[in-house]
Amino acid sequence: MHELAHRAALEALRFWVAAANREHAPAAPDAACDVVDRAARFVCGGDAPPCLDLTRPLATVFGSLQGASAAYVRRAPLALTDDILFPSTDARVDTAATDRLRAALRAADNQSAHLPLAPRIEALFFAFQRFAWCLPSPLAGVSLYDAARIHAAVAAALTADSGLLLVGGDVSGVQEFIYSISAAGATRQLRGRSFYLQLLTEACAHYVLHQAGMPFCNLLYAGGGRFYVLLPASFESRLGEWRRAIGRLLLDAHGGALYLAIGGVRFAPHDYSESTWQELTRRIDDVKRRRFADLDDATFARLFEPTQPEPPPDVEEQSAEPLDAMGESLADLGRQLARVALLSVEPVEPRAVSFDRGKAGWNDVLRVLGLNVELLDHLCAYRVDHSRRRRVLLIDDRDPQSIALGPQDVVGTRYTVAVAQLATDRDVAQYQALERDAGDEQTLRVGDVKPFNLLAEQSIGARRMGVLRMDVDDLGDLFGRRLSRPSGLAGLAVTAALSTTLSRYFEGWVGELCRRANDDGGAGGVYAVYSGGDDLFLVGSWHRMPRLAQQIRNDFARYVLGRAPNAGETLPITLSGGITLHAARYPLYQAADDAAEALDAAKRHARPDRHAKDAVTFLGRTLGWEHFGEAADLCAALVDLVQAQGVPRSLLMVIQTLDARFRQEQRRNRSGAAQFAYGPWVWQGAYQLTRVAERSPNGVKAQIERLRDRIVGNEGVPQRFIERAGLAARWAQLLVRERSNAKEER
Repeated sequence: MHELAHRAALEALRFWVAAANREHAPAAPDAACDVVDRAARFVCGGDAPPCLDLTRPLATVFGSLQGASAAYVRRAPLALTDDILFPSTDARVDTAATDRLRAALRAADNQSAHLPLAPRIEALFFAFQRFAWCLPSPLAGVSLYDAARIHAAVAAALTADSGLLLVGGDVSGVQEFIYSISAAGATRQLRGRSFYLQLLTEACAHYVLHQAGMPFCNLLYAGGGRFYVLLPASFESRLGEWRRAIGRLLLDAHGGALYLAIGGVRFAPHDYSESTWQELTRRIDDVKRRRFADLDDATFARLFEPTQPEPPPDVEEQSAEPLDAMGESLADLGRQLARVALLSVEPVEPRAVSFDRGKAGWNDVLRVLGLNVELLDHLCAYRVDHSRRRRVLLIDDRDPQSIALGPQDVVGTRYTVAVAQLATDRDVAQYQALERDAGDEQTLRVGDVKPFNLLAEQSIGARRMGVLRMDVDDLGDLFGRRLSRPSGLAGLAVTAALSTTLSRYFEGWVGELCRRANDDGGAGGVYAVYSGGDDLFLVGSWHRMPRLAQQIRNDFARYVLGRAPNAGETLPITLSGGITLHAARYPLYQAADDAAEALDAAKRHARPDRHAKDAVTFLGRTLGWEHFGEAADLCAALVDLVQAQGVPRSLLMVIQTLDARFRQEQRRNRSGAAQFAYGPWVWQGAYQLTRVAERSPNGVKAQIERLRDRIVGNEGVPQRFIERAGLAARWAQLLVRERSNAKEER
């Protein structure tokens, strides 16, 4: 541990506690004082010490995007509730709430005074995360939490060198590692694999911090298989050594399936700019093209040793193959995630050990990197241990005071989307009947995670599993050209603030929406494979996926704007999504690829006004989100007409046939944009829909005639309403499908 670096980080955090409470910053006992002052000026800009004014509102960092309007963060301790997490357009400042927050920071500082240096920094860091996320800093759009942690990181790094080193790590092989498993029994491992990769990324980052002697706050970001840390510039020469150590470990544990590319770029504090990130990305990409090139010759040769080939994924016989130690541990991790209430993370000394391939479990790998992680079901299951220092990370932060802590323990929040529906007595009975019919011998107990074939079975209508992938559009352009930020390290604080704000939504609120979907008492459920950074991957009963995707997008718009968007309003930052449907035994890796292709199709969506992306692909059709809600409402109306009003099902086929003819006759301009198409399908549609209306019960004839006019009327044709109607009809047809007992349908 670099003690001076830790002292500087602590004094930087205490600097802001004092500023928030209108006090003079405590004088550091040594050289840390000078570096804290210099770092504050680097991060906040200007030659004078930064001035903190908590009487002004905190506009969200989204306001720093081109074309964005201001929304303001509400003053309350961080929590995953609608009235706290979501900003508003009201700029008024709650003075009483501000006083409570600044007092909470002061109390956290006082209460942590007995702790050793490293855990004291972590305790204050978590206090800033909970109480200062909504307070303004001297930087526009940057919370006091983000400004303070960047200040602490810079101060710590500058104690060892006058220059800084931005280090990035990127895990490659993630897609194949997660999804190349058998669909039969996939729920046993899938979330375990996904969560292990998150923990592995954090463990690698902590390994780098430990080797450099830097404090916890120098981890700027970890998620989605990537991490970024800030170090003294002198550690640039150690990057190859760290690549070798971690590469050797991953080769032992995973046989080369996973690789961590580490790159770094050094810079002077006043020279930081967006090109620093671009150069870092280029260096990481260079390393990724030379996987394991830093290994010594003997270790590198092990990559080419003959091994027993893995059986092809999703061959039914594969389910009978016993899992190795890593597979068993990941399956167990997946089971624990279904009920996890907290993570106990204990920093330990990294070790240089070798594993026999397939003999190590997930926690063995993390321990070698310097983190001992335990998952607990209940807060009361945590046991005080006077000999250990641990971070107690609560998955649910609604009751952080109800846990007894050890003398060196600190408590924080770790949002993670670990949502899956658990089997009840009724589910077990249904599953046993299902598997007897399918000739399978898988077992399911009450409290286990529902397997995919049961989620498919519990879908409404068609017996299908739905896969949803979504991510933020043009993320690179967002962080690069479109984000306004000051020069120097203040720009790094703005970048960190945008990253943190996006993570709160994907790692926090998306999980809340999944929990609500599973608890609403409806049929089927949702299984969250991953959500974090700027993207998500969800699996579940197919009929839940389109509505859930729409909810995620609508809430994201409200999260960005601080209000519901107006009709036709273009958002400054958008999401696109892809939804695909599959039989329960469809290869998972192929389902992931199919959903990725659907997402790509959504990102190719273009409108006549050149507003691109911001769309969803479902059932092979791509619509802008502004039209998807209309299709969803029409789908519900069609289901009601067929199931409750006695309208012939031929109505659904007629609309789909018209949609197919419309697409056949549609022309495109030179840029590929769809053009208005008025052809034979219009008068054919008028005739056929009139006939359906005539054969329908009297009470709904007028409703079908109005639908006919919307599809083939003078306004509906140029607006291409048939595209929404075609999707709605296909969607409704799957919902009202009557099931056969044929095994092939599964």
